[in-house]
Amino acid sequence: MSLRFLLDEDLSPRVAQGLRQRQVDAVSVYEIGRAGRRVSDSDQLDYGTGDRRVLVTYNRADYQALDSQWRRESRIHAGVLWCTERSIPRSAIGELVRAIAVVDADYDSLAGICMPLPRPSDRTP
Repeated sequence: MSLRFLLDEDLSPRVAQGLRQRQVDAVSVYEIGRAGRRVSDSDQLDYGTGDRRVLVTYNRADYQALDSQWRRESRIHAGVLWCTERSIPRSAIGELVRAIAVVDADYDSLAGICMPLPRPSDRTP
């Protein structure tokens, strides 16, 4: 089983396009009309979970807080991968594509997990 990804509006839609070229199931919130409309982080996570999609974001603090809230409420989201400018800059489209593709290859599920997006070079053998 392969993961499915929902890319938050702080990632370029080109990342989703690059992932699909690698046969990774990914959509950007831009492509599905959920960007630029002041959709709350909570609503994005609800949507991703409802569609069984791991949310990928640079908004680490807010999604870590939501992850904690979901845990307190005994709810399980589809997963959150967060990234920082220091680990992989937003402009590094190819590196983002490779990093997410590695996660897709290495994990069957990220349900209930909120973790940093590992750099492709951080992959364990």
